[in-house]
Amino acid sequence: MQQRLQIRLFTLLVLSLMTILTGKVYAQTFDEARKYAFNGEHAKARQICRAILSQGFDSDVALLLGRTYSWDGKYDSTRVILNEVLAHSPQNIEALDAFADVEYWSGNYAKAIEYCDLALKKDSTSETLILKKAKILHSNEKYEDAVAALENFIQKNRGHTEAFSKLQEYRLDILKNSVSLSYTIDYFDKEYYHARQITAFSYGRKTKFGKVIARVNLAQKFGDTGFQYEMDAWPKISENNYGYLNYGFSQSTVFPKNRMGAEWYHNFPKSFEGSIGMRMLYFSSSNVDIYTAYLGKYVGNYWISLRSFITPGTTGTSVSGLFLMRRYFSDPENYIGLRLGYGVSPDDNRILLDSNQELTLKSRSLRMEINHLINHVWIINTGVVWGNEELRAGSPRQYYTFDISLSHLF
Repeated sequence: MQQRLQIRLFTLLVLSLMTILTGKVYAQTFDEARKYAFNGEHAKARQICRAILSQGFDSDVALLLGRTYSWDGKYDSTRVILNEVLAHSPQNIEALDAFADVEYWSGNYAKAIEYCDLALKKDSTSETLILKKAKILHSNEKYEDAVAALENFIQKNRGHTEAFSKLQEYRLDILKNSVSLSYTIDYFDKEYYHARQITAFSYGRKTKFGKVIARVNLAQKFGDTGFQYEMDAWPKISENNYGYLNYGFSQSTVFPKNRMGAEWYHNFPKSFEGSIGMRMLYFSSSNVDIYTAYLGKYVGNYWISLRSFITPGTTGTSVSGLFLMRRYFSDPENYIGLRLGYGVSPDDNRILLDSNQELTLKSRSLRMEINHLINHVWIINTGVVWGNEELRAGSPRQYYTFDISLSHLF
């Protein structure tokens, strides 16, 4: 009898030690898997997770395994694992949250919203889930729904600064109309050149096909005054592609008789954007075709871009370019910018091209600007320019420009 008791006690001791040791090994191994996963070593993390799961199913381990697959873009593998987690635990909020991410990254916005809603039924106060749902709605261009979701959350949960910040940002997309008034004046270093002035009034509207702007330009150039009427459009082509179209006409010699532009933009991976296009200017005595290309990239809070203009001609090819850098702050409407220019740009309205010979003149410029959003419905932009340009070949002059514009969103 005593011997049997000793055997039982020994067995219980061994089992207890094995349980403790197994728990320690599991904890250490799972922590190690998490460390590898968040350090970007996903393959090592998956190897450890599979080894743990071979001893028995664990939701936390399976979720980590699924997350690593999703971070590598292997969404089908992620779905298999997350479905298994939900089969064991249908109420698992983390699994529903992970599913929302996978469907969002896959572009399945409606499905992503379904998973967000299921998770919110379990935890309606989660700021993370509300922000995620609003972001998905916004990406799906359901701006009113995104704003409504945030407004409803803020009414019930005061003091959430990130939710309030996003609400202000998304409200801008509901305001489909805008009117703008701008004024530009140039001063030259030679006294006999009168100041050059341009006033412009425009109306813009966002539509489901893209943004459209109608503009009237009034210019005073060396004693001459003239009007130009323009239309700009940015049609949506697909998720990663959109276009730019421009047409303008004038009966004044201050402006080209007709101007047209067309450009195709594409969003590339890793926050790159590029385009190719052309501008066509028709003067009273000649026409000119200009080819343009552009490349830009977001680097943190900075936007950096380069644009070139190439103008073939009978006397040679003219090349000009622009370098632009912006530093964004709380939203896309608050930034400071720097622009460096070389050569003549057909997109710079202040130049007031009235002949194709002006495109070949040498020019250098530096512009600094500030763009600021006021009370969520007013946008002010102001800039100063220093430049050096040729009036005609071999006859340079310096100029200084001040420009300001005010826009109202409604």
